[in-house]
Amino acid sequence: MPDHHGAETGVAATPLDLMTEGEAKALATRIEGHWHRLGQTTVKVWAEAVDPSSRPVVWVIQSNLVNGLPPARQ
Repeated sequence: MPDHHGAETGVAATPLDLMTEGEAKALATRIEGHWHRLGQTTVKVWAEAVDPSSRPVVWVIQSNLVNGLPPARQ
């Protein structure tokens, strides 16, 4: 039975918004730089492969933000 996009259900769809490793790392650097420019030097951001053996590799951006805010200074 087709879904609301007309595709048959049960067929795996390939995500269309994947980033390469380089793009993910560049985005992570950009986000971390934003927080550091605001004086929030405790913020750490990095790119991580969800499953490095999968094809295509899915990259995600991880951080130590807590509920979208910098962690408390120690």
